[in-house]
Amino acid sequence: MKIGKINFTNLFPIFYYLEKELALNNKTDYEFIEGTPSEINRLFRDGLVDVGPASCVEYIRNAPNYTLIDGHSISCIGAIKSIMFFSTVEIKRLKGASVLVTAKSETSVALLKIVLNDFYGLEVKTVVSSCSLREGLAKYPAYLLIGDEALSEVCSIGSSLYVYDLGRVWYEKTGLPFVFALWFGRREIFVEDALIEFKGLLDIAREKARSNFEYLANLCAEQVGLSKETLIDYWSTISYDLDKKHYASIELFKKFLAKMLI
Repeated sequence: MKIGKINFTNLFPIFYYLEKELALNNKTDYEFIEGTPSEINRLFRDGLVDVGPASCVEYIRNAPNYTLIDGHSISCIGAIKSIMFFSTVEIKRLKGASVLVTAKSETSVALLKIVLNDFYGLEVKTVVSSCSLREGLAKYPAYLLIGDEALSEVCSIGSSLYVYDLGRVWYEKTGLPFVFALWFGRREIFVEDALIEFKGLLDIAREKARSNFEYLANLCAEQVGLSKETLIDYWSTISYDLDKKHYASIELFKKFLAKMLI
């Protein structure tokens, strides 16, 4: 079984304990394949990953190909702290501008377009980039970063830029969580028994993770260059659940995507 592993700190707690649960249950026929969200999306489409967390956009686009693992997501109810839009000017002054977006995510880029064009009516164009924040803002007025890169920049940027947390903006405008990623498996692989078994392991991993953020922060802080306090606060902010409000948010997101022809 090939498990897609998004290599961001937001999922470190879940994967740390998932790997332990797989080992405890003598599940030796698995392999973790790491990548950014957009890379994991592609691996799913190419049949090179069997199960894992991947972008909400990927599931919406290709739902008939996948079996959703209910109850699990990577979401936020308000601020997320790692999906951040950095701007040299107030957001309302970006009307008609071109802005940079990370190459690592599809869902976050779609969310930014909704925020800028639907919520604020700014008619902004996006340009995909892999350059650093400093390099990007030397040529463009704003830049969307995600994951560890965004989290690190927020911790070090000071007050020189306008910084918008897209999870917070979505919540303020809709009153709903935002679902960045879902756990699902390829439908031909994840028939009923396999789904039940994997969900059980994932349930245990999530509960152990939630109970041990301080321990995990001690393991992870030096590796990612963030303080233990920052990591504990960050993980505590993330919603790893998937309930009725999360599903309602996905449905609303789908309606916006349909308008964008994504």
